[in-house]
Amino acid sequence: MKKHILLLSNLIIIISIVIGFIGIVYRDTTAYQDLAEKHLENILSLANKDISSHVEDSMSKPVMVSKTMANDEFLKKWLSQEPQNVGNDTYLKQLYNYLNAYRNKYGYTTVFCISAETGNYYYQDGFNKTISKTDDHDIWYYNFIKSGNEYDLEVDTNETKDDYITVFVNFRVEGSDGSLLGVIGVGLQVDSLGDTIYSYERDYGLSVHIINVMGAETSFKGNTDIFISEEDLQKRVGITESLQLNKSETPVMQWYTSDGKRKCLITQYDKMLGWYLVLEMDTSSIRQVFQERVKSNVFFMLVALAACIVVSTSVFINCNMRIVKIENTDELTGLPNRKQFSKRYLAFLRKNRKTKKTLFMFDIDRFKGINDSYGHIFGNSVIAMVGEDLQNAISEYGIAARWGGDEFFGVLLVGVDEAKQIMERLMDSLKSEEKNENYHVTISVGISEVDEDLSMEQMVKKVDEALYHSKENGRNRITIL
Repeated sequence: MKKHILLLSNLIIIISIVIGFIGIVYRDTTAYQDLAEKHLENILSLANKDISSHVEDSMSKPVMVSKTMANDEFLKKWLSQEPQNVGNDTYLKQLYNYLNAYRNKYGYTTVFCISAETGNYYYQDGFNKTISKTDDHDIWYYNFIKSGNEYDLEVDTNETKDDYITVFVNFRVEGSDGSLLGVIGVGLQVDSLGDTIYSYERDYGLSVHIINVMGAETSFKGNTDIFISEEDLQKRVGITESLQLNKSETPVMQWYTSDGKRKCLITQYDKMLGWYLVLEMDTSSIRQVFQERVKSNVFFMLVALAACIVVSTSVFINCNMRIVKIENTDELTGLPNRKQFSKRYLAFLRKNRKTKKTLFMFDIDRFKGINDSYGHIFGNSVIAMVGEDLQNAISEYGIAARWGGDEFFGVLLVGVDEAKQIMERLMDSLKSEEKNENYHVTISVGISEVDEDLSMEQMVKKVDEALYHSKENGRNRITIL
């Protein structure tokens, strides 16, 4: 029963440790996952702040320059008189010089001006063409005028620069009465904006996209590495949900899974530019770092768990062995008790089937008088001494046990005569012990050869009878039966 309780206690301890371990792993995994996502969101937020600030700074200046030109009285006057001076080279050169001055000062790819009256398209190097509604490349102009917007930004090919993809800033030029005089603006090659964005992509490990929702529709239907349509962006990043484009100037974070990878998007609308800045990050590499930390923690916790289980099991085994020993061993003598001897008896006989075997039983003479005269503590010391001398006497020949009270029992792998000699040596040893000057220990012994046809109970009865004869015949003697 005690062993079962101990086993159950050990199992409860181990199960508790395992459950605690699982709980810690789950907690750490969840915490690391939350921490990883929070860390990634912080990275994206910081990158978004840096990039949006850079993009707005890069484009706000062209917008302000275009606005300055659109409100310039020289330009308004020039456009109002342009229809009458179309063939006047001197008059046209004034505009070219004006446009060139802005180009040289700010380094723009193109500085252009279109007359609303004649449709003539001028740029810093001269006359480009006369725009037409039938020319697909010119639809941006008519769409912009139709929109009624004061300005817009659009991505298109630049006819004056070998059709390079260019970001154009278009600004309305109006007379004092609000009538449209023309459109003025500047163009920047996308590459000039892209170089800085690419450096951000490398530094932060993400992809940057811009969706232009304010710009007039142009003939350019493609995408660049940066500028892209909403539909194409969804296909490129592999997001199946709708992009959260709500013209909110507050950054919007969006998590999704694509190709088995956890990714994160952050979108922010820039009202001045009419652009959505979209940052995309594949979180696999960073999440892997956190997962490695979790694996490392799991490994060390597994080692700790294994150590706890080993220690717990070792304690259980040791305690179990102690309990078994306590249950099977006589406390005073250290010899097996009657219960344990009974278990070992038959196995001992089978193991030594072909060898002569002799049983013995003895008790201490007048032991009750010893207890009455000298007390139980002294009596216990006598029993302990007898047990020790008995073990020393028979250790090479057989096994013995304390049978109960002052009785001892054993089996020897010798014949009856040799067994008698062993018992005589034991009796001499006990007589020489000086436990008390007024008392010398003597024993009465019964010996009987083992008959394997008889049960243990029958043999015990037989040797007990021999012991009885020794006591009846004056004690301190050996009787063979």
